[in-house]
This record gives sequence, structure tokens and C-alpha cells, in this order.
Amino acid sequence: MKIRTVLAVACLICLSATRGAYAFDVTSVDLHLYLSGLKEARGPVVVEEHLVLSATGPYRFVGAAFSNEDWRTVHPFEVNRYGIFVLAVPIPYGEATTVRYRLVLDGLWAADPVNPSAERDRATGMLMSLARLPGRPMTVLGVWDPARDGGASFYFEAEPGQRITVAGSFNGWDPFIHELDESSPGHYELSLKLPPGEYYYVFVYRGERIADPLNRRLLFGADGRPVSAITIASSR
Repeated sequence: MKIRTVLAVACLICLSATRGAYAFDVTSVDLHLYLSGLKEARGPVVVEEHLVLSATGPYRFVGAAFSNEDWRTVHPFEVNRYGIFVLAVPIPYGEATTVRYRLVLDGLWAADPVNPSAERDRATGMLMSLARLPGRPMTVLGVWDPARDGGASFYFEAEPGQRITVAGSFNGWDPFIHELDESSPGHYELSLKLPPGEYYYVFVYRGERIADPLNRRLLFGADGRPVSAITIASSR
């Protein structure tokens, strides 16, 4: 383990021990220091590949829901040592995009009062806050996780114009059922809805079965060939 990594872990342990209730569940020292050091609410900012939101006021509960999650989940804020509500959520994979979000302030939906960038939902007329996110590549080994809420998103890179499929324990290892779409030249993607559980899969490319190059969860079958593993968590 590198000295820098050891020091970072040590810093996080010290921060957790000294701040008690103000220790945030993050793996980055810089992000932890940013969250704990905020003395006033600010507009959305990206820190260490996380979107950071903050709020202030006499609230008992502050949360946020996002358009890229179809508004299904309300992420609760935490309170730092200065009484500022703070939230850090990982920015999604993909190209640079604008995410829409709403705050929940003691049970009431509201736009972010410290973010001047907003627009109205055409369907409901509600005001939604906007945050611009940088692109987050899906090609970083150890960062990419195919698991998504209620399913999996598979990603593969190859020459343009290829036929690539995914075979796994979720489709009886059939190499023909699930074909990836070429979203852009040489970039192939497929999203599947899967119930909670443990699954194993490979890509089928030019007649060969290939474990996911981006997924570090690598296992070996009875025949000695590598397969990738994925866990779909329960929503409860």
C-alpha cells in the first residue's frame, strides 16, 4: 500500500474519532474536509466526483431527489459542526449533463434557495433546480459497477459495427438473447431489469466469452474460465 494511501486512511480515522457525529461516510479526505468545513449554504459544487449540496435553516429534515433517478429516492442530508445541512452523492457515469433536483424541507418540495439556476416542470409547474455535471467515464477499472437500482447497465468497447451480447446466470447463459446497442461508434451499452440477487456474466464478442474488463469482481467457473460477478441489492 502506498504511503499516501496509508496517510489518507489515517486522516479519515482521526477525523471520525475527533468529530464524532460530524464524521461523514465518505472515502475521500478532501471531500470529508469540504463537508465538515462548510460554514454557509452554497450552490451545487463537484468535489472528488461527488455532487455536493448544502442548505441552512431551522429544518428538522432536509433531503434531495434527482431526475436521473426518476425522483424515486430522497437522499437525506447530514448536519456538520456548523449546523449546515450537507449532502454528497456520486455523479453518474456518462457524458457531461445537467441534472435536475428538488429539495425536501420538512416534508415540503422546494427548489434550492441558494442555486439561481432553475426551470419549471412542464407537467407539474414545480420549480426544479439545475446542476451541471462533468463527464464521468465508464472505463475506469475498480470504479465501474454495473449494478443499478433494480437492474444492471453493461458497457463494452470494441471496433464499430460489431455484434456484442451478454450471457449470464440471468438468461441461462444464452449468447443470443441480450444484445448490446452501439450508442456511439465503438461504445456498446445494455440496461437490464433484474431482481435482487447475485449474478454471473460474460460478454460474447467474435465468438469468444470475455469477462467484463471493467469489473474487478472476477470469479472462475468449474471449467476454469473467468466470469464477472454482480450483486443487485434489495430496494428495502
